[in-house]
Amino acid sequence: MLKELTAATFAIALTLPAAALAGDAMDADGDGLVSAEEFTTAHPEAAEGTFEQVDTNADGALDEAEISAAKDAGVLISDS
Repeated sequence: MLKELTAATFAIALTLPAAALAGDAMDADGDGLVSAEEFTTAHPEAAEGTFEQVDTNADGALDEAEISAAKDAGVLISDS
């Protein structure tokens, strides 16, 4: 029983970061990242350059940490 519980807990922990972002309305394809196209679709009113400002590691996609930091800084409005 303990082995099954440990395995289940580990499996859930591995999926939490992607699941947290997948719940974000911007992540249309559920891959755990927000592309420039997904961002523009979700925020058509955003000023030009906002995606690049939020994409702090310049990899062309927004991850959970970048989105969270942007929301904390007031660059993006929280979904909740």
